[in-house]
Amino acid sequence: MRLLNAYTIRLESFNGAESDIPPYVILSHTWGDEEITFQDITQQPLENLQCREAFYKVQECCAQARRNGYGYVWIDTCCIDKTSSAELSEAINSMFKWYQQASLCYVFLSDFDTTLSYRFAHTSTGRVVHFLPADTSFFSSRWFTRGWTLQELIAPRHVSFFDKGWINFGSRDDELLDRLCHKTGISSHLFVEPRCKCPGPYPAVRDGVCVGCTALDTLPQTLDSFTVSVKMRWASSRVTTRKEDSAYCLLGLFNLNMPMLYGEGDKAFLRLQEAIIRQSKDHSILLWRGGFDITSYSRIPGCLAPSPSTFNKPIHILGRRVFRGTSSAFEFDSVGSITLMELTDTAMQMDLWICPCTVSFFNFMTGKQVERALSLGILDLAYDDDYLVRPALLLEQLGTINLYRRVYHMFVVPVDPRQAYGSCEISVDEGQSVPLTPKIISDRLPYPSTLKVSRHLNQATQRKVDILRHQSHDNVVSRRPSYRLGPKSGPVYLVQKAIEVRHTSNETGTLICTAISGVSQPHLSNYDVRTTQIPSPWTFGKCQHPGVDRYFGGIHFVSFSVDDQFSSDCSHNKEASVGQVVIIWGMHRKIKADDGGDTPWSPWCRVFNRLVFIKYVSTSAEETRSLEMCDALDSIKKQVRLQLCRSQLCSANWQHLRIPQDSEQKALFPSSCEDDWAEDQMFDIADDPAMNTHLAIRIVMTEGLGRTLYEIQFDIDQTPKAPQSYDV
Repeated sequence: MRLLNAYTIRLESFNGAESDIPPYVILSHTWGDEEITFQDITQQPLENLQCREAFYKVQECCAQARRNGYGYVWIDTCCIDKTSSAELSEAINSMFKWYQQASLCYVFLSDFDTTLSYRFAHTSTGRVVHFLPADTSFFSSRWFTRGWTLQELIAPRHVSFFDKGWINFGSRDDELLDRLCHKTGISSHLFVEPRCKCPGPYPAVRDGVCVGCTALDTLPQTLDSFTVSVKMRWASSRVTTRKEDSAYCLLGLFNLNMPMLYGEGDKAFLRLQEAIIRQSKDHSILLWRGGFDITSYSRIPGCLAPSPSTFNKPIHILGRRVFRGTSSAFEFDSVGSITLMELTDTAMQMDLWICPCTVSFFNFMTGKQVERALSLGILDLAYDDDYLVRPALLLEQLGTINLYRRVYHMFVVPVDPRQAYGSCEISVDEGQSVPLTPKIISDRLPYPSTLKVSRHLNQATQRKVDILRHQSHDNVVSRRPSYRLGPKSGPVYLVQKAIEVRHTSNETGTLICTAISGVSQPHLSNYDVRTTQIPSPWTFGKCQHPGVDRYFGGIHFVSFSVDDQFSSDCSHNKEASVGQVVIIWGMHRKIKADDGGDTPWSPWCRVFNRLVFIKYVSTSAEETRSLEMCDALDSIKKQVRLQLCRSQLCSANWQHLRIPQDSEQKALFPSSCEDDWAEDQMFDIADDPAMNTHLAIRIVMTEGLGRTLYEIQFDIDQTPKAPQSYDV
């Protein structure tokens, strides 16, 4: 390592054994717009540096070190050559150790001034002020918000605080201790428990050993006694300039080393968690909570946290192993027990108690109560006020027997084994018994603020399960088919079957028809276009229609452009006819009165003029405008809007709705489960004064080798309209 000589203000290298490194003071600070760099110190004369404002910090740090009797200082801005990626990587991995083995750490708050409230006194070690016991004004400094300064507060054996004028106003280990612990959330035990056998002020550390008493420095063991979630909580409110540093600044707290890969972004924090799991096997790493602010609607969330900030709402578990006074022996309880936690390419393998549960909540966007069958993944942890009660995550089973993903990330469910059956209501903010007013995020799904969870512990089993590690696109895995969700879903194709134009009884021509799929839920595919991605999974919506088991499949806004290419008339130059329709379809079957088994599913479909459909299915002018302007929305908003429309039409209120079409009142839904409901038609879809454009559609379901596919087949033909007669 390099140290700055406090007398000459020149760098000196110490590349031999750690025991040969002289005692030194280390600086903790936040970077300003201008800093004295390694190149400045090595390439410019002191006379030039003294003219720069940034040199004041370096100069006063050296002066304070001399007053405290030290000949060397370490300052990151000028002791590391940041132009060398190899040196920067080594420095980041060694940073915690360098602060740990320093004799003294100066915390310099460049944005805090004690002279505004206090008069300083001169002493042999510099200027000092004595704070009032309740004064916390120094917490306004930016230093308390930065990620790197967390380890700089924890690692050194002694920490002194200085304001912008290098006036000392207290020590971490004395008068400021309680205030610092209250502000940062760090347990005072971390600072007051002995770090070696020395009775007085601690000497420096070399090779992890106190140079005074030659005993191991116990800081790494003390840090290891705190659970992962507790240490993540300390960092949850801190920020870094680069995303990667939110992970790299925590390496020392977990006694880890990692290669630096600047440019990987959020992946750095995922790599950190993976390294922690391999080392600690601590279930508390899963006790993070986050909503749709961190998880996109179009992605399946993983079980690893996306950032340290998701640990800022603590779950009050037993957060530490029992420490026996000054001994380095630890007494293991459930928090410290070693359980299976292994990583695969896609999942985390764990031994968990899995308990089936039912989750219900009110969906404020549809105005309905939603109920889901999920599982509780009960962690090997204990609440701090009741040793028997364990926290559990909400899990959804995926395509294989033991593959799960975590859902409803804002919630952690307490499980009390004293109650075989339990039902509890939990809210986003711990301790609130009333549901919060949910915030509507227009481009994302609604996230419930309150859940009701019911479970039977006598159905719980302990087994090895796989939980998806990272966020992934929702089409990476297929969800496990559930008969309760109705028919099996699959890709939906729009297929042209026959097109014909008839001008006279003896003359026929051909049409060029272009079908353009607009807003669609689920997505409409086309055989003429090669598919480049795995079809996204979707589910049918259950219709609340008495007397029939009916499911709503898709709703599709489609435009048909029909161009007459009748070859016998070379002068024919008529504009194409355009028709805009809405196609809805699904599956249904009869309900048997006795227990004679289920009847087969049969398809149903309906087609309507788009504008008339929107007018009759909208409940307000705002909803009408929303559907009319749906094409202008981005893809996620379109899906959400149609999903809400589909959910609304599934209610019993819409079962018997009739919509005007072709001089009659046409039913929105079938009135029976007969086979002829698989087809529908419109006699004229286009506003063409000369030709009738007839559209016929049908739904065809095809199954094979465990896969299901749906086709919306359409035929179009044109015939001349009858000439209008006029009364003379």
